[in-house]
Amino acid sequence: MALLPRTDTGFSASKRAALRSAYGAGHFAKSLAWSLTDLLIAYYANMRLGLSAADTGLLIALSTVQGAAIDVGAAYLLRRAEGLLSHILVIQFVAGLATAAMLLLLFRPGESFAALLVTLGGFRIAYAFYDVSQNALVSLLPEDEAEADLYVVIRQTLSGLARLAVAGLAFLLLGRHALAIGRESIVAGAIGLSIAATAGWMLRWKNSPDATGTPAPARTRSTPVGLARLLLAGAALAGPEAMAMRMVPFVEGDDLGGASGAGLLFALVLGTAIGPLMLRRAQGEPRRPAMAFTALAVAAAIAFLAGSRTGPAALWACFAHGVGIGGMMTLFWREMSVAIRSHARRTGERTDMFAFALLTATIKLSGALCGGALALLLDGFKAGAPAAMAALAIIIAAGGLVFLLAMAPGYRNDARSAARAGSGNEGFRRATPPPRSRTT
Repeated sequence: MALLPRTDTGFSASKRAALRSAYGAGHFAKSLAWSLTDLLIAYYANMRLGLSAADTGLLIALSTVQGAAIDVGAAYLLRRAEGLLSHILVIQFVAGLATAAMLLLLFRPGESFAALLVTLGGFRIAYAFYDVSQNALVSLLPEDEAEADLYVVIRQTLSGLARLAVAGLAFLLLGRHALAIGRESIVAGAIGLSIAATAGWMLRWKNSPDATGTPAPARTRSTPVGLARLLLAGAALAGPEAMAMRMVPFVEGDDLGGASGAGLLFALVLGTAIGPLMLRRAQGEPRRPAMAFTALAVAAAIAFLAGSRTGPAALWACFAHGVGIGGMMTLFWREMSVAIRSHARRTGERTDMFAFALLTATIKLSGALCGGALALLLDGFKAGAPAAMAALAIIIAAGGLVFLLAMAPGYRNDARSAARAGSGNEGFRRATPPPRSRTT
């Protein structure tokens, strides 16, 4: 990895505010693309293209496994750009344009299973480079811990708003009365234009003196303290705990009052946008808020699955589940950012792209396993079979438990133990610049 003794960009206050705005716009556009595929691709394949539940689950599983492998490959190929903002912004721009093009091709009507798998694979390749470079910015750009926390809140709030926008568009794309031809392509085209525009906006910082540097020789380095635990928490959150979000579009109903799939999805995603706003700035350990948000998410999901899935009660259950998920996501990304930045201060080493690539690969592998669960349970869920509902409730509860067990110790406990075992109270001091390392 490239070495970087400081975690700040050196930008002035006005530049940092403008950079946060550009980052937020770029993350919103990226989240639109991911939300469209994550929330609706299974519905599109099953209901629009007529693939069976088994083929739909296989499609999701194969494409996410491919995406996970590409994430790790992207991190390896981009390892010499680690910590170099100018390089990362160029990568983000080029990969963003490729992602926009593949997204437009993804929703062509009348595709077969094989054709859709190939197109989705192309999207995963482009998106992996786009995602790895964008995710690295959440820990690379902040000037200090207060701004790092602000970046996490911006990230999670805009992720929720992007999902909310896609959920709002779902009223045009889901249900028996939605037209099957053309609408998905129009939405994909609009999202592609937003990706190109925001990636170009971020590229304005490429030639800033603060964004340039000399890459250090690539070499094997240590990973942030507690990374394995955080990866496990991320897998639980993005896999089993997100099963309800993947299933609700398939609920049939005549309108919002009848709790159609579009209405339930909108309520759930609205909750994910509200959840981050209910958290104050990070103080102390994440144990108590993690317990509260996880309990809310699991209890609401079970209430939804045990109920009739119609009427106001179902909408409120989906909203409460979304609030829990949104809070859990914010806590998780906050701890991830703290771990990476503290590792840079303690060792002088930047691991932003490497760590986030491992994270996204883990998330996608977890999604692949859940794609298999979707294949097994989708028909039963659509029919309201008690066995399918019970299995989904167990999966979601297990995901919540794993998330809690992984998050409860907190990164800060791990870091304190590592500091005591290593160099005493040097653990959180800025490292001395190693020879030939980048300085800012």
